[in-house]
Amino acid sequence: MKRAQVEEHFRVQVNDYEGLMRRIVPEYDLQTALLIDLIPFRKSTPIRVLDLGSGPGTLAELVLKRYRHSEVVAFDLTEEMLDAARERCQAFGARFLAVEGDFETDDFGCSYDVIMAGLSLHHLEDEQRRQAFGQIFAALRPGGVLLVRDVIADDDSYIAEWHYRLWRAFMSANGEDGEFWFRKHLQKDHPISVRRQLRWLRDTGFEHVACHWRYLNFAVLSAHKTPT
Repeated sequence: MKRAQVEEHFRVQVNDYEGLMRRIVPEYDLQTALLIDLIPFRKSTPIRVLDLGSGPGTLAELVLKRYRHSEVVAFDLTEEMLDAARERCQAFGARFLAVEGDFETDDFGCSYDVIMAGLSLHHLEDEQRRQAFGQIFAALRPGGVLLVRDVIADDDSYIAEWHYRLWRAFMSANGEDGEFWFRKHLQKDHPISVRRQLRWLRDTGFEHVACHWRYLNFAVLSAHKTPT
């Protein structure tokens, strides 16, 4: 992952992050809602959640609202994003903690019931992603779950390019420069297929790995750590 490039990319987006995501990520709100719905615990359960690559705290806020006894750690590269997350989640007091760091190299804690990675893992190269899966697995409590919203690339190059054309068209239809964002994607992202991600998750030790939703080059996945 090219840390400086990714960090600057998100620093300049902080003032309109969610608006931009809706313009460049198809069905962004649907994906967000699905991630929250996939948390496999009762609303009354006290859970500890890591929002890995949290951005301005969109997912963190939704978790804290739905799970009244939850605690959320927001982990992100940029202080600007974390400042936005702190402001968004200030009403939750000590149930919310913002931590600045690079999840590729920095310690993001342990003993989590849920780890959510929303549009963050695709910044990692293959070996880095494998290592991240191992670190995430170790950081989860037995019975915990990893929930991933990610940029993907189909194994079939024809299909992958077809998806890219449709994605650029989507962004352009929403008033964005589709070619600009596509070039940014090629410069800093390392997407892989759903099939490879699920296989690597199984190889790491996860069970019940699944793809719950896919559209063009975006997907929502989950993986469980075996209960004791």
